[in-house]
Amino acid sequence: MAASLATGTEHSAVEKPRTYALVAAIGSRFEVMHAEQQTGSHISAWRRDAYAIGDNMLNRLALQGLDKAVASYAPDSRRIYLSTSPKRPEIELVIEELRKVDRTGWDRIMVALPAYRFHDEAGLATRMRGMGLLAQPLCQSDSSVRPDRIGSCDHGFRPQYGPMAQTPKGEEIAANTFAAPFAFVEIVTLDPKTLAVLDRSANYGHRKLTDDTASLTGIIDGSNKEFLARQIVEVVQTSTAEAMANGILKGNVDVREKGPVNPGR
Repeated sequence: MAASLATGTEHSAVEKPRTYALVAAIGSRFEVMHAEQQTGSHISAWRRDAYAIGDNMLNRLALQGLDKAVASYAPDSRRIYLSTSPKRPEIELVIEELRKVDRTGWDRIMVALPAYRFHDEAGLATRMRGMGLLAQPLCQSDSSVRPDRIGSCDHGFRPQYGPMAQTPKGEEIAANTFAAPFAFVEIVTLDPKTLAVLDRSANYGHRKLTDDTASLTGIIDGSNKEFLARQIVEVVQTSTAEAMANGILKGNVDVREKGPVNPGR
């Protein structure tokens, strides 16, 4: 585990600032999913590929989200940053690592783990976990809403109907097809002395993206790679922060099926 210590501004001698140990245990797994039409079925099949992201990048992004949430809730707090990549994304393995660390003076430990969701929602796939990018190249607009009509997908038009997605220009438009970076994060709160689990909370954030023609092509062909990279970073940071802010810092157990991440944040 790698650790560093951050301190806030000057504190009065009357009240000792609380110390939060923020632990990112997301690992390096980044999943890429691609929808494919099944023969004789209206249900999409999903091709799944997993990639290892180096430089501890996913953990670093998660730590930034954790720090943002704690800084908003307790701006005068002291924060300790830790990261680990367990063999399996399980809290028990993280606890084993924490037993090796001097936890004197810590008030709370907040661990970020990949969250799992079985059912699909808002055009996403089933059985999604952790962080990744979903590509939906199958028509999602007019022809699926009104199968008796020729849809905009058949002619390359921007649709009247369809899921709302963000373009590189910052517009929100109905999309024929889209790409969606996602970050499913669970926060586990531990007692520093006993390492007992005190609370859990989860957030299932994603952000649908499309190009100016309502197609995902201009998002994944490399012409907007900076836009896509920025959206992935923001989704990871925002989802992690919201997983904690959804109740953990206030002492509530709150597992929420979160929809699209607000692009304005």
